[in-house]
Amino acid sequence: MSRTLTRSLVAVTVLCAPLYALSASAAKVSATTTLSAALADGASQKSVTLSGAVSASGTTVTLDGGFSPAGNGGLTTEGKLGTFYEVSPLGKKYCFVKATTVAMLKQALDVKSPNKDEVDLWYKVTSKDPRYDNIASPNAAQTVKQLFSFAPNGWSHKVSYKATTTLNGVRVIELKAASNFFVTGKGFATTTLYVTEGKDPLPYAMSGPTGTSGLLYFTKWGTTTVAIPFSDIILPK
Repeated sequence: MSRTLTRSLVAVTVLCAPLYALSASAAKVSATTTLSAALADGASQKSVTLSGAVSASGTTVTLDGGFSPAGNGGLTTEGKLGTFYEVSPLGKKYCFVKATTVAMLKQALDVKSPNKDEVDLWYKVTSKDPRYDNIASPNAAQTVKQLFSFAPNGWSHKVSYKATTTLNGVRVIELKAASNFFVTGKGFATTTLYVTEGKDPLPYAMSGPTGTSGLLYFTKWGTTTVAIPFSDIILPK
């Protein structure tokens, strides 16, 4: 899934925090055990949707994407700038992209001099295009199993317990963890992961890139579909 979202929002630190209610008392929680169980349960699912909104410096970016056996991808909308789509078929060295505005063609998809006739068209970007790695992030998690793994393109073992909370009416365990999801390349970035409380925990939500406020939610477990478009039109340079 494209990491262009990261480029849009990491410039400014925002102090806003998501709304949740802290538990007055909570049983002792093993952060390592909780994270391991949640990732294992998540990895066992066939598909998942990741959606929500994060903000920084007055700009809000919404994300609605998914991981399925067919591939991964979705849409990203940045304030009034517009929306761009990116879909990567599983196991292929190309992706498909589309933008709803000239501005998004230029900023998100690195088209140098876009025009209105190039808006709202699906384009194919192959691994031979120097923009491919930045747009498709082929070394990042491509499947649900990779997304919820202890691996360079998944999660670090480094984790600590923060609190047991209620988020949108759901009891969750709040963990300070580290994920590759919003990293453009190798390594991990600190994030807050919310895991459902109970015998079979699942990842429930996660914070966005460092310096942003807001949450992204994991939903539609096992029922998410990713439609793969088709186009032979090459993304303009």
